[in-house]
Amino acid sequence: MEQTTKSELTLINRNGLSLSGVKKVISSEPTMVVIKLENCNTVISGSNLAVQNLSIKEGILELGGVVNQIKYTSVTSKRFSVKNMFR
Repeated sequence: MEQTTKSELTLINRNGLSLSGVKKVISSEPTMVVIKLENCNTVISGSNLAVQNLSIKEGILELGGVVNQIKYTSVTSKRFSVKNMFR
């Protein structure tokens, strides 16, 4: 049986978050961060977003800034496009 990586998200008063199970940071901008988890992608939108800590080896990401939205999207194809997420 194949074991999947656990993903856990902690939001701290909308002023930052920590996320485990991170495989890759696809994009990081002050208003949007796109993260690849094992079975989905996660889009975090907000303002003044900044990566404070990232360890791909441990699968941990910590973000600072104001978080307005967290969106999970399934990975349906090998090619991922941020543009397609907002259709």
